[in-house]
Amino acid sequence: MRHILLVIALLAPLASSAKLSSDVSKIPASVRTLKELHRGPPMQLISKRANVETRWISQKLDNFDEDNEEVWDDRVLINEDHFVDGSPIFIYLGGEWEIEPSPITAGHWVDIASEHNGSLVYTEHRFFGQSVPIKPLTTANLKYQNVEQALADVVNVINVLKEEEKYKNSKVVVQGCSYSATMAVWIKKLYPDVIVGSWASSAPLQAKVDFKAYMKVVGQAYRELGGDYCYNIIDNATSFYEDLFENGQNAEAKKLLNLCDNFNENDQHDQWQIFSTIANILAGLAQYQNPANYDLAKHCSVLRSFSTDDATALSKFIQWRLDNPECVNTVYKATVKYYKWAMHNYDGSSLSWFFQTCNEFGWYQSSGSKNQPFGSSFPATLYTDTCKDVFGSKYTAAKIEKYISEKNKVYGGVNPNVENVYMTHGGLDPWHPVGAGAAQGATIIPQASHCSDMGSISAKDSPAMLASKQRVAQLVREWLA
Repeated sequence: MRHILLVIALLAPLASSAKLSSDVSKIPASVRTLKELHRGPPMQLISKRANVETRWISQKLDNFDEDNEEVWDDRVLINEDHFVDGSPIFIYLGGEWEIEPSPITAGHWVDIASEHNGSLVYTEHRFFGQSVPIKPLTTANLKYQNVEQALADVVNVINVLKEEEKYKNSKVVVQGCSYSATMAVWIKKLYPDVIVGSWASSAPLQAKVDFKAYMKVVGQAYRELGGDYCYNIIDNATSFYEDLFENGQNAEAKKLLNLCDNFNENDQHDQWQIFSTIANILAGLAQYQNPANYDLAKHCSVLRSFSTDDATALSKFIQWRLDNPECVNTVYKATVKYYKWAMHNYDGSSLSWFFQTCNEFGWYQSSGSKNQPFGSSFPATLYTDTCKDVFGSKYTAAKIEKYISEKNKVYGGVNPNVENVYMTHGGLDPWHPVGAGAAQGATIIPQASHCSDMGSISAKDSPAMLASKQRVAQLVREWLA
């Protein structure tokens, strides 16, 4: 009875997070789950209202072509509630998401800014949210979407602000989470005289096509925080469905997983896509878990509640996380079709971020590691093939490898050679294998997940989390001294 009550209590708060979108009937599950993995930073609990102003700052379409005079308007959010003229500018860098007020209204960065009477500024990355430089988002136009252009945009925001008398002598510090933490490291490398210091939370730095270590850490998180029984449910169920496909029982697998009629059970790409979708849904839960809240243990309890049969429980759990659709759409051609549709029908972030992975970073979470519970049925080839089929012949697997190698040469991978940058990672953050480690001076917070250190100092913080938050506050004092 206690177990049943626990599950009922969990379903209510978790149900809202299960809804990845309110109108997604035509969006393939693969696109939805990838977008969920790249959502914005954890929402901060706001205890008091802040006066957040929206400003639009003119940016060049191409920051590196003097002959190109095209401009566009970039959205920036500003909170000056604590600001005193001449005090520092605290920039929170936007990444592959639409910005909203909470990161500059509450949280540890806000607390630090308040200590220094700082102005809080949240920049929106080009081609995300409401900051779209050019349409349609064809391959030709997406040539303006890269990290160098985005960093130059941030520098321009700083320059525009400093034209105002009150900001004329303000020092600038930046913070970022995930990809925007990558930017926080690299902006200090490219523009060391503009920024006095950076805090990079969960920054991936080593561009990589086959990011097989990601799912390995996800599996580790389920084993450590959910228990062996939870890991085994996922492992057993995945093996069951893989065996069905491998032994010619494809139609049975399709039925049990409630896959849509147009799913071709004999098509390799469709098979890859269903297994990657399952893994990505479960990875999203691990990526943003909070050990203090026993998040993964709770999700594992819900998983088990659907059935005592592992395969049935996993199928029903996945459908529940997708808001119980009529059928699960993981058709490869539908994914390609959606991305091509999104070129002319802007959807917020999915296409523009996927382009960056093809053109700059990779980071394709594959089943390449044997030490994870998600099987071996979604190679990185699934994603490189999608790049080529969506963006054209310039994005073959070999060319993507070349682009990524060039990016690592420019920025140094996990050894960026920068000063006044504080890098933090959760010990169970699936992204930490491509980030700086202890050997590179990063702080590793045991059992913490992705961007998990952004909240205000709390009684729930582990000793390591508390020490890291205190450390970044002290470093900011030193940078601004």
